[in-house]
Amino acid sequence: MDEAFVYIVENYYMKGEAFWLTNDELSKYLDRAQKIAPNVIGNKAPEVKVPNIFTKKEESMLDIKANYTLIVFYSPTCGHCQHELPLLDSLYDAVLKSKGVKIMTVATEGEEKAITDFLTKNNLDKKWINCWDPEHVGDWRGKYDVYSTPTIYLMDDKKIIRGKRLDHSNIASVIDMAERKAKDKAKNKK
Repeated sequence: MDEAFVYIVENYYMKGEAFWLTNDELSKYLDRAQKIAPNVIGNKAPEVKVPNIFTKKEESMLDIKANYTLIVFYSPTCGHCQHELPLLDSLYDAVLKSKGVKIMTVATEGEEKAITDFLTKNNLDKKWINCWDPEHVGDWRGKYDVYSTPTIYLMDDKKIIRGKRLDHSNIASVIDMAERKAKDKAKNKK
């Protein structure tokens, strides 16, 4: 849907074809298309470099070596995040880890102690790459259009976006679908 939206805005609205829109309405469509264009499924994922909340070392999402990388933007005080991240962890233990998935989290807000307490309480502190960007230098909000939490993206080994705005209930099926497509593509090349 995002790809279709961006295409329509770029090829019709921006060329004056949406004559029924006021300038303010047109401006809103253009702004929205510009925000989601970089993270359309099938595009190379934008870089996220942020400090690890435990080691303080800068972590690069593009440097993660894995069959799949999940990047999870969350807040430790968000009720939906408090519900979703433990479910994601259960899925990770049951299915995702064996598929070569690595998870990088980025806390979108909160004090350091609240974040580390949340991660430790849910046993996520040693399994995942956990980051926090208190100075907001990583520009992840703009690159990934993060306006609510949790926001979860799935990338393949080449850091191509394969899924966005996912949750624990559909990540495994998106991976299965990506693997089937890759097998079909390889079979068709033969």
